[in-house]
Formats: sequence, C-alpha cells, structure tokens
Amino acid sequence: LNINGTTGISGVDGSVSAPALTGTDSNTGITFPSADTIKFSTGGVERMQITNSGVTGTGISAGKVLQMVTSSNNNNITTSGGAISDLTNVSITPASASNKILLMGTCGLITTASSNAYAGVYIYRGTSSGTLLYQVYSGYNSTTDIYFPYAITYVDSPNTTSAQTYTFSFSRQSVNTSSVSTATLNYSLTALEIAA
Repeated sequence: LNINGTTGISGVDGSVSAPALTGTDSNTGITFPSADTIKFSTGGVERMQITNSGVTGTGISAGKVLQMVTSSNNNNITTSGGAISDLTNVSITPASASNKILLMGTCGLITTASSNAYAGVYIYRGTSSGTLLYQVYSGYNSTTDIYFPYAITYVDSPNTTSAQTYTFSFSRQSVNTSSVSTATLNYSLTALEIAA
C-alpha cells in the first residue's frame, strides 16, 4: 500500500466482498478489479461499475435515461434528383449491450414542384449508406411550394457497447419535385440511451 502526494493510495485492488477502500464497514467500498475499471459495493454486493465504456449497475432501473447526445443546425441544405442528403448525425456509446437507444429527429422541409410535392426523411445506423432504421414520406398533389414539418422517433437495439453513429437524412420523393430544401430552418437529431 502506498500513500503519498504523488500517487495517492495505490497497490491494493480489493474485491467486491473486501473492497480496497472502505470506511468502518469492511464489505462496503471501492475496488479496482482490472484495468480501466472501478466497482462500488455495499454489503459485499456489486452495485455499480465504471469502465472506459460507461456506467452499469444494479441500482439503475429499466427505462432510466443514462445519457443524451444531440446535434442541431440550421444550414441551408438543398437536394435534387434522387440524392439523399444528410442533415446531421450523432454518436453514442451504450454502457450495456441490452440498453436501447431512443432517437428523435425534427426538421422542416420546403419542396419546389412542377406538378406534385413530395419529400421524405430517414434515420440510419451509421452513414446514409448504412442500415436504414426509419423512413417517412409526405406529399401533396400541388404545383406550389409546400412546407412539411417532421418530428419522428425510433427505438434502436444496437446490441453492443461499441460507439454507434446515427444519421438523419432527407430527399425528394417524386420526379416532379424539382428540389427539397431546409431553407435555414432548424433541424436536430437526439440520441438517448435507455436502461433495459
């Protein structure tokens, strides 16, 4: 056991039933079982673990939001032809492979059409050439410009503790829709990790 002003307390890893750092209760405290890992125990039972991948624990109830990542902007993005254009993306690293990722995307799109106006939005896991998770289209038989507001949600089960990127994209949905634009309107994508 080393105690000094440079290294602090070091040299003892401990165990869940006999933690390295305790108060007067010998089976309640902190242990260091492996590299990049800290465990907290009470009554000799592990309650929480912190690693470089995140936080897990028996005290985290299902449905609890563990972390949130969001990205938003209002750049003017225009797409034409059959191209799918990206609005924004977020990356999140699940603490547990059993946890869910709740995705929420919002945007407003303006179409320019010669005989009808149709647009669509998408959420992908990865890039817009990755796994399509959700899509929705809107349209109206009109020669005038049409504004379409979107507020979409999707729950993903990535089944991993590796970092996941999600991409929010849009496109036109009719050959008679000459272009679709964000027209400097706000758009955003939010990812929330939900305990399973």
